[in-house]
Parts: sequence; C-alpha cells; structure tokens
Amino acid sequence: MIKRLLSFLKSHLFEILLFIFCITTPYTLGRYVSLRGVLASFLFFLVLKRIHYWAFSIVFSLIAITCVLFTPIIIWFGVPPATMVGAFFETNYQESKEFFKTLPFYTYLISLLILLYGILILYLGRKKNGFYYTKKQLLITLLFCIVGGYLALGKPHVKTNTESRWELSASRVSFIGFYDFMYQSVTEYQQLRKSLSKEIKEKTSWKITSVAPTYKNYVLVIGESVRRDYMSLYGFPLENSTFLKNVKGTVIEGYTAAGANTTTALLRMFLQIKNNDFVYANNIVSLAKEAGFEVYWLSNQGTVGEYDTPIAKIAALSNHYDFTKTGDYSSINYFDTVLLPTFEKRLMEKSSKNRLFIIHIMGSHEYFEDRLSNAIHYNYYNRIISAYLQTIEQTDDFLKQIYEKLQQQGEPFSMIYFSDHGLATKERESKNAWLVHGTSKEAFEIPFVQINSDDTQHKMLKVQKSGFHFLSGYAHWLGIRENSLNPEYHFLSDKNDTIEVFNQYENVPFNSLPEDPILTDEKRR
Repeated sequence: MIKRLLSFLKSHLFEILLFIFCITTPYTLGRYVSLRGVLASFLFFLVLKRIHYWAFSIVFSLIAITCVLFTPIIIWFGVPPATMVGAFFETNYQESKEFFKTLPFYTYLISLLILLYGILILYLGRKKNGFYYTKKQLLITLLFCIVGGYLALGKPHVKTNTESRWELSASRVSFIGFYDFMYQSVTEYQQLRKSLSKEIKEKTSWKITSVAPTYKNYVLVIGESVRRDYMSLYGFPLENSTFLKNVKGTVIEGYTAAGANTTTALLRMFLQIKNNDFVYANNIVSLAKEAGFEVYWLSNQGTVGEYDTPIAKIAALSNHYDFTKTGDYSSINYFDTVLLPTFEKRLMEKSSKNRLFIIHIMGSHEYFEDRLSNAIHYNYYNRIISAYLQTIEQTDDFLKQIYEKLQQQGEPFSMIYFSDHGLATKERESKNAWLVHGTSKEAFEIPFVQINSDDTQHKMLKVQKSGFHFLSGYAHWLGIRENSLNPEYHFLSDKNDTIEVFNQYENVPFNSLPEDPILTDEKRR
C-alpha cells in the first residue's frame, strides 16, 4: 500500500505541486480564495502543458514572478488599493529604496521560497513533457477547457461596480482578477494624470468678491506622516515638540486628514470638489494668485520627471517654485533644513503684494532614520519608534527656525503647520513594531497649528475639524471671499465638522475606523 502510494506521488508529483501552487496563489496576490477558482487555475495550467510545455512555462513563469514580486508587499500591507498603485508611479528611487527597507526580512524569504518552488515545478514539467496528440488525449484536453472555462467564467464571488456587467477583476481565478485589477488601477491613475495635466491649466471658475488679508506674509507648512498622539504637544510623555508646545498660537486638538497618503489627502484638501469630481483648475495656488497674492512653493518632496506628480503639478502653478529633488537627482536624501536658506532668500525679496509661502517637507516620511540629521537620542519602545519621535522633534525645530526668520524679517505674518496624514501600527505585538500607511483612526489624526505674529497666548482649541473643508478655511485665513466657498468657515471657530475620511476606496465615517493607540514600553514588557 505504501509502495503504491509512493509510486503514485512520484508519478504525479508535478500535478500535486502545481495544485498546491494554485491553492497558495490567491494568498500571495491578496485575492479571495475560492475552490472553483483554484480548480480553474489548475485546469488552465494543465491545458497549457498539454498544448505545449513552452506555452505553459512562459505563462506559469509570468504568474510565479508576479507572486514573487508582490508577496512581500501584500504580506506586510495587504492588497494595494488603486490609489496605492497610482502612488507607485509617483515614487522616486530614494523613496523606493526606503520603502523596501521597511519590509521585514521574512517576507523576502517567502518570496525566495516561492521562486524556488516555481523553478521546481518548471523542472518537473520539463521532465514530464510526454503528451501525445491522440484522439483520447485531445478529448481530455477539451474537457479540461470546458470545465475550467465554466469554473472561471461563472458568477463572480463579489458584486461588481456595475451589476449588469461581469468584470474580470471579480474573477474567481486569482491571477486573472489580480492582473485586471492592476490594469484598471494603472488606467485609472493615467486618466487622473491626463485629466490633471489638461484641466489644471484651464481657466479657473473662482468668483472672488473681496480680498482683505490681515498679514503681509502667510506661510503654510505641509508636514509628512505625523500622527499627533506621538507629539508632546498633544500629551505624549516624552518631550519632542517644545516649540509648538510653548509658542503663542492656536493648536487644534481634533484635526482630521482627508486621506491616508500624501496624494489622496492633499488632493482632497487642495482641490475644489464638485459632484464628487475634482475641479483641478480650482486649487489653493490658483485661488491665491487670483486674489493677488505672490505665491512661492518650496518642496523637499521628490518629483518624477519635470513636476510630474499631482501635487507637484499644483506647485508648478506658483509664481516661484523651488524643488530640492527633481528627475534623476531624486535619489539624493536632503534634510528639510536645506529649504531654510531658500526660504530666507525669498522672504527678503521685496514685493508690493501680500505673499504666500507653501513649504512641503519630508518630515516623518518612512524610512524614519534616514530623515534624521543627528544620531537617535530617544530610547522608547524600539529603535524604529525612537527614530519616529525624533523626526517629530526635528520638524518642531524646523518650524521654530521658520518662525524666527519671519520674526526677524519684521512684517506681520501668519503661519500654519499641519501634517498630510498619520500612520498606523504594524505588528503591534512585536518588539519590532513599525508605523506604516494605514486606515486606523490615528492614521488620520494629525497636528494642526496656526501661529500669528500678533498672538498673545498659547491656546488649545477643542474642536473637530475635517480636511475636506480645508479650502474654505484656507480662503478665510487669507482674507478671501469667494462665492462657492463657505465665508463663515474658519479653522479657529469652535463649530465641529462632521468627520469623514477617504479610506483608499471611498468616504467613510471616521468613527467606523478601528482604534490604534500608541505603543507603550509597559505593554512590550
């Protein structure tokens, strides 16, 4: 009996290993696991093998390599939404290198095992390349095609966006669904880029009724990846935001980002939205320019090509723009302080107009340790979280220097700092816990501080404000009244907003998100 079993396993080892591969493929591609899908995949490979080994080897290799490449990302982050796929095209070499540093070693080890497993299947398939085109074998192949086609093309396991239309992305066959999802995501992103490139240069539809700025200079500092519960400003036990904690100004305790990554968050804050569509021409830069402001944009965020990301395209509308990283030079890692001499130079230039300076920093962008200009001096939870705390301290010092330069310049000013989004905890129970992009409540809870040159005290404002209303608050801040924006809305009012966030797929109530409290040394012990 055992000999017969061993003989069977030896004779059909290729088919057994291939079937196991079909079972694991949905997991490696982040797709729904379906028995019908697994069987359809298995029969699909068998048919290709029966037609010709090279047809099988080419298609199988493509799918196996896809699994190898995407498995580390899917293990660590889950299946990427369309917005994340789009963000891939906005990532430069430096950011890509830092991203892959964040993935644990074991995810790469699993990828290596998948690669070796795939090579073994190809080797066994090559050895068993003995199919003959007899009438019986052709009928069996035809039967496999019919059964596999029925299993693959049957009713999908999930509802599609259009109930009357069957979509490949909803296929039970994991790799078919994955490839169609990726194609749709890339197509959607390219369409957004095309629309943005075309429409952002069109004539705006702003209807400005009055402009009455209170200050000569306005400075908007866009931070990166800071969740406010890790700031001493908001009660974190270690001191890492001394300047913001003591400066005369107003701190909003309940500001919520619109999205979970830079592009999705800032587009929903910086562009006007009508009927759920972006009005690209109506943005923070065009509004300020039409109101007569001289607009400067200083950025330490990388670009792809010549101002090729959505945020960079908005920046390029400014009267003056300075990027530290463009094109092939984006592989260089600059500290945010590189922007200070440029800011000081621009600030000292003479202008008869009111001026708006938009400063986009790297802040606490992953990989945290690469953001630091000095050795880590915190010792909290682990080295990763300690580095994150120090990036916040470093940003706090950067804001202090901006503030001091504004004071030295001597003209009345108003300065706002906020972060584009926060981060979520990964592998919370591990001593190697990490902070990554995510959709917990805390991943949207960001700092927001307004500092005016005539402020006389430090205030904490307990109010709930949403990034979706940023444009109206921004217009009020600059003293602009515009017909389509709410003239009564301003950042420092005590009226609470209804809080929704974009969770990478759709707008959802903020309170529907899971909790992700700060990591504590006590819990680790």
